[in-house]
Amino acid sequence: MSLRSVFVKWRSGRLRRASLHSLLSLLIPPLFFSGLVLSAGPGCMLGVRAPQVLEAYEVLTYYQDGLPLPESETPDFGRDVKRVAATNELIQLTDYPKGYAITVPQGMEFDFTCSPDFARIYDENLEIRIGRDSSPYLDVTGWLNSLPNEFITDEGYRRANDITVNEDGWTEVGGRSTRIFSLTRTPRPESDVVHNSYTYAYIKTGGLTYYTVHFRYESFEETKGQIRSILDSLAFFEPKGTATYNLDFKPVLPSWNDETQALYEAIKASDTILWGFFTPNPFTPEGKAKIKEVEEKLDFEFPVIMWYRYLGHDFPVEGMREAYESGKIVELTLQVAGDFYDRNPNFEVLDGRLEEDIRKFARGAKEFGKPFLMRLNNEMNSTWVSYSGHLCLNDPDVFKAVWRKVYNIFQEEGVDNAIWIFNPNDVSFPPCRWNSHVAYYPGNGYVHMIGLTGYNTGDYFRDVTGERWRSFTEVYDRLWEMYKDLYAGFPWIITEFASSSVGGDKKAWIEEMFDNISRYTNIKIAVWWSYYDPDPREATYGTPARRYWLDEKPEYLEAFKKGLERTVKSP
Repeated sequence: MSLRSVFVKWRSGRLRRASLHSLLSLLIPPLFFSGLVLSAGPGCMLGVRAPQVLEAYEVLTYYQDGLPLPESETPDFGRDVKRVAATNELIQLTDYPKGYAITVPQGMEFDFTCSPDFARIYDENLEIRIGRDSSPYLDVTGWLNSLPNEFITDEGYRRANDITVNEDGWTEVGGRSTRIFSLTRTPRPESDVVHNSYTYAYIKTGGLTYYTVHFRYESFEETKGQIRSILDSLAFFEPKGTATYNLDFKPVLPSWNDETQALYEAIKASDTILWGFFTPNPFTPEGKAKIKEVEEKLDFEFPVIMWYRYLGHDFPVEGMREAYESGKIVELTLQVAGDFYDRNPNFEVLDGRLEEDIRKFARGAKEFGKPFLMRLNNEMNSTWVSYSGHLCLNDPDVFKAVWRKVYNIFQEEGVDNAIWIFNPNDVSFPPCRWNSHVAYYPGNGYVHMIGLTGYNTGDYFRDVTGERWRSFTEVYDRLWEMYKDLYAGFPWIITEFASSSVGGDKKAWIEEMFDNISRYTNIKIAVWWSYYDPDPREATYGTPARRYWLDEKPEYLEAFKKGLERTVKSP
């Protein structure tokens, strides 16, 4: 039996069929890829073709760090400089930090806010995203034929989601070997989504570096000539300067009820960590008994607990009330999830279906009425959830559209007690620039807290993937550097985290965590995920591979108890 047919019990506790790559991606140690994404590797620009600069332009604008540069100022090419030259018919963008020039039709606009990851070029008919990527493998061709396009090239996935292939193969663009794939998703008849066609072009450079150009539009037949012309205009050169974000992420708060407003303000102002705990089925007698057992051993009551629901499930009003009456805040995770090779429910939401399921859940939240933390579609920049860009046509805008639709329905139903958490994974996988966490951010009016998720997975799978032990600070120093400027205006929550006991000293890991977590001043809540990840391989199927249980050994509980005594203020 191949891994493609294995059923894996994911962290959420739900059984889903997963592909080989998606299974293995759970096993990949997060930093195995992260460093490679940021470096081009040796020989990255073999065969450089210098851009044909538009000299007879009518308008010339330089952008620096995302903003237009006054004509009186000279660009500093050590920074993020872009040149935009326009004629009556064409516009040429030269992106110096990313080392390319591209020519597009007059009238298109530019968005450089996510410059370290991609530039966005768009008009009402066409959207282009272009980024500079690096293969994590020496076999760049093999990489481009596999994981980055795993689902859009899968016949079963396409059939289930009414996707038609328009072109597929290798060609040359500017003398460079290029993987091109075009498709069209046929939406439901009632859908108002117009731009359902995509072209993905991956242009090799001779080294590990390749360029990714994604196009989204309405009609392949009407647009294919324009796409080819744009691709043929591409030229590449040695990059110079450093790309920077020009983003203004900040919470725009809704009209909450008084109790929810007060809770949010208290969380934001807190100078100590609120600790949380996850165990499966926390609203059942077994789950409640486990929480009580651990709390008694720690001589501490967790103020936060966490649970999962799926779209189509009822809102757990009774369990939420019990938790509230016992003094606990619930981090409730709602996932628009399904089997990877069935029809993707996120397309159904996008097309206007499943609205009643969303409204029913929202009405339950309204009935509950008390404050709770609402985590929608977590870890979206990954391969192991069906709402990820990876499973939604490599298009993070699908995630954003679904998020906004769910959020707006909650508002329409009068839900004034939900604090919404945007929660990427600590590492984007696949490690592609289009899959950056910033590409999924749904907007300032839709997010109230930032969620962090980073595990020490241990080294159970070291012989398979090179997985290795990571300290708490190794995981969270990196997240702090990534998020501290982009999400400075939000309170943060470690929505789920833990250390495995395989491959190192878990007791010392817990002690180091308590010694350092206060350095990350935006973190206000941290939830320990006390369960396990199973081995998905046939010979060892179901074996606890990543053993995250807090109460696995008495010394782990003792280390956690001492940490609480040192860091939690008495009421």
